[in-house]
Amino acid sequence: MSAEKRQEEDYEDRKFFSDHTLHSLRDGFFKDYLDQIDLQTSQDFIDGFIQCKTDEERFVRMWNFEPVQGINVRSSFEKKDGETSELRRNEGNRAFAENNYAEASALYSKAIIFAPQGEGGECLSLSYANRSAALFHQGKYQLCLRDIELAMEADYPRRLLFKVLDRKGLSLTKLGRYDEAKKAFSAGLDSLCSLDMETKKLQHWTRHFSDKIRLCDGRPDEACESEVPLTSVQVYGGANPSLPSASRAVTIQFSDAQGRFAATGSPVPVGEVLISEKPYATVLKADKRLLHCHSCFCSTTAPVPCPWCSGVAFCSIGCRDLALATHHKWECKFLALLQDSGMSLNCFLALRIISQHGLGFFKKIRTHLQELPRIPSPESPHRSNDYLSVHHLVRLEDKRPQNNFIPLAIMATFLLKVLRGASFFGNCERTGIGSDSLTDDEVFIGSLLLRNLQIVQFNAHEVSGMDFKSVQCRLEESRSVFLGLGIYPTAAFCNHACYPSVTRYFEGTKLVLVSLRPLQPGDTIAENYGPIFTKNSLESRQKKLLSTYWFRCACEACLGNWPVYDKMNQSRAFCCQKCGDPLPSKPQKQNQVICNTCGTKHNVAKMQKALEDAHKCVEACYSDELPIQELEL
Repeated sequence: MSAEKRQEEDYEDRKFFSDHTLHSLRDGFFKDYLDQIDLQTSQDFIDGFIQCKTDEERFVRMWNFEPVQGINVRSSFEKKDGETSELRRNEGNRAFAENNYAEASALYSKAIIFAPQGEGGECLSLSYANRSAALFHQGKYQLCLRDIELAMEADYPRRLLFKVLDRKGLSLTKLGRYDEAKKAFSAGLDSLCSLDMETKKLQHWTRHFSDKIRLCDGRPDEACESEVPLTSVQVYGGANPSLPSASRAVTIQFSDAQGRFAATGSPVPVGEVLISEKPYATVLKADKRLLHCHSCFCSTTAPVPCPWCSGVAFCSIGCRDLALATHHKWECKFLALLQDSGMSLNCFLALRIISQHGLGFFKKIRTHLQELPRIPSPESPHRSNDYLSVHHLVRLEDKRPQNNFIPLAIMATFLLKVLRGASFFGNCERTGIGSDSLTDDEVFIGSLLLRNLQIVQFNAHEVSGMDFKSVQCRLEESRSVFLGLGIYPTAAFCNHACYPSVTRYFEGTKLVLVSLRPLQPGDTIAENYGPIFTKNSLESRQKKLLSTYWFRCACEACLGNWPVYDKMNQSRAFCCQKCGDPLPSKPQKQNQVICNTCGTKHNVAKMQKALEDAHKCVEACYSDELPIQELEL
């Protein structure tokens, strides 16, 4: 194939995957919107656009293009629905009556998500109270107590207050918190005074509360068995002063071919944590929004709703309040519009990087955005929560054909219209001809949106979780589930290899990178971006990486054209622990072998025993004979 033909095919592949990372090629109105604009785009406009040298110039030119001015952005979101809420609550009541408490909880949760708030109805408070009863029967007393408080905050009917106060006291008793339980039972007893209740029923509940108060009276609180928190992951050798989310063994190198990239500065054994990083921003997949927390991605056993929409759920009041104070404040009333547009998760993430802050945040740091990127140092560390750490990530603008900026700029204008509609810029006065003229703040944020779209294309990480088929959480019955995207400024320094040196897993949205093999000083800390040599041929890997990430992989698996797993030599050999080369076969009646490459002696019998013990430990995990935390590998 000629160099010219190859370059042409490379460009077409890049264009296809650039479009794919921007929007769905099948669903949503944005692809049609692009087609309509394309029909109205003259060569003169394209020639003028490709002369633009900065994202600000590109954004302003696209905004002022008449076909782009014609798109109207209107609020569209999943509204509260009292009828649906009432229907789900009644279904939950039937499941509860049949002692199916898990199903009842799920149905009450749907009722809570759809229940209107602050409209004087009882739907929300009754649904919270009913779910608290289902949670109580499942032994989930902390969640039960939280739902009772939420029911009372939602104006739970006074005529029924004694019921939830009784349940509150019983839950506190189960948790060994007798002083608080006594107060709840006393409040329940007091609430009876204002009720017009049948005499026998009143006497029953009076005796009930009095008996419970006596049982709690003078009884010392017990040390409750709280959930054991996850142990904080410790990076190998302690935190790096230049890269606070990374190990001291991690360094950042620079080359013209690779830019800034992560490498090892000292030896690293296998199985060590090199990076443990919280994301700068994350966005949850649309089909996970009612199953996982919109803020922290954890599974929502008893979700807390958004007060405005029924399109998202939260695991806790804290996560809800955080979202309402930041990104969801701007995105809530436009979530359905954004979803219906067909725009990709990449675009959601580019928007989220902006929407999780207010306009004032970006105006405050505006002058710092002109600083050039540099190698991190203790005096100027690369922090995961610093916007500059995201702002300076690679975006390959020098490799991007100028007309490839056109759909990105159109998407940036669409996203800015959403922010404008959400009053992100306040009720600002506009100058110039026409109501669609841009303010300086809008030009600034629009250019950042355009930059973010480029950054996310090459630096976003898929966030995944584990899905277990049974409550026993057996490893062989688990599977990895794609939950959303995140931007991790430190992990973004890790280049790709088809034979990676690290693997990653997630604790919620925190990304953890672990060494897969012993690493020597100067080794590249390489992740795998998707195509791996054991499953994908050299040709397919190169095509995927070139079209998606715009580089030709030159890792050892590619340079050596390593075979896929099915075509490998299936013989096995231990490797030398010093140089990594295969060891010779063990002679009969001898335990020691000598590496043919470096001459290091090895006790192969001991290595074989360690391997067998590891297999037994894994098998014990699979059969639930041994808790995983007790394994000593």
